[in-house]
Amino acid sequence: MENEKKALILEEMIWPEVAEALKNIKVAVVPVGSCEQHGYSTTFVTDSVRAYEFCKLLAKRVGSKIIVAPPVNYGISVHHMGFPTTITMRIETLLHVLCDIAESFKTYGITKILFVNGHGGNRCVLDSVIVKLKYEYGIKAYWSAMGTNIARSAIEQKMPIPKIIGHACEVETSQSMYLAPWIVRKDRRAGELHTESAYFRKVFKDGNAAWDWKKDASENGALGDARRANVEIGKEMTDIALDYFEKVIDEIIAR
Repeated sequence: MENEKKALILEEMIWPEVAEALKNIKVAVVPVGSCEQHGYSTTFVTDSVRAYEFCKLLAKRVGSKIIVAPPVNYGISVHHMGFPTTITMRIETLLHVLCDIAESFKTYGITKILFVNGHGGNRCVLDSVIVKLKYEYGIKAYWSAMGTNIARSAIEQKMPIPKIIGHACEVETSQSMYLAPWIVRKDRRAGELHTESAYFRKVFKDGNAAWDWKKDASENGALGDARRANVEIGKEMTDIALDYFEKVIDEIIAR
């Protein structure tokens, strides 16, 4: 790419290189994912790898303004424990892990943190983390997803998608095909959905419940129909998200 810049990926650096770059780094970017089942579509590391590969592309766009941390490979996946061998953290564990990461960056003068989330189950914790970091640690913290919701309106013009998607579905799998094709399986299947459950009937209009994915959402773990996934959709939604994140990074730096 012509406008590719020097990407600061912590996993690929040694400490003298980081020390030299510190004067330019404005934001630490931390990918956050999970280790959980994704039906027959993609592997257990889908959320973590997808978020991390996205952050690497972002780093190539914005250069030394950000440094990308290694991903947090586990998240809040208790609702997927009906499928072996999903691994979950406790809510308080993930909260402390993310705060500790942010506090570590603060030691070196990086006081702005952006968590890039690849897993919906982490949202409740991330909301708490950014409040805790700001008011207890003096760290300006933010989080954003990088998938369906950012690009949905554009994608729907090319591929009709169900109202409830987001896990091992055609959209997430499309993005995985573009960002990390090595985690995508060829023998993909449509979700076996519990469409009469309270989860699908949206019983809570402005609230939520603690769902059991296998009982409330999908017998085989997937939503939507991953057989419809294609790499072109994955590229488009990623490019839209990257454009959005460039603006987010500039906004964070300006605050």
